[in-house]
Amino acid sequence: MVNRIVTAVALVMLLAGCSVFTSSQSLIADENWFQLGYNKGKWGEKANSEQSLQADTLKVSEDILPDYEAYLRGYQKGLESYCTLEQLRQKGTERKMDWGVCEFRREDGGLYKMFWQQGFDRSMAFDGVTGY
Repeated sequence: MVNRIVTAVALVMLLAGCSVFTSSQSLIADENWFQLGYNKGKWGEKANSEQSLQADTLKVSEDILPDYEAYLRGYQKGLESYCTLEQLRQKGTERKMDWGVCEFRREDGGLYKMFWQQGFDRSMAFDGVTGY
């Protein structure tokens, strides 16, 4: 019984992985570089290098040339949707000093830093460190 559950879970994970890769391949085949970059950013992942994007493109077709500039524009838009105030508050709650792909928000200061600080302060209060 346990073996069947493990097998079923593994199969679902395998199919999910294939669908994500297929989606990327489809966007490459459609030469939808902006959406490809946007998806990468909205998931909070690091952008592909130009060489990596070229290698992924070659796996789909030797006749397609990637538009790296469009990919980066999409990636930046995706990051903007990923790096929200709530996301940064969560990073503070997790006491993450490194904001990862959201580091560009630190330069914005203001609300982003304040939300991160709120999360950080809240996590410290729960530990009894700040005496709240």
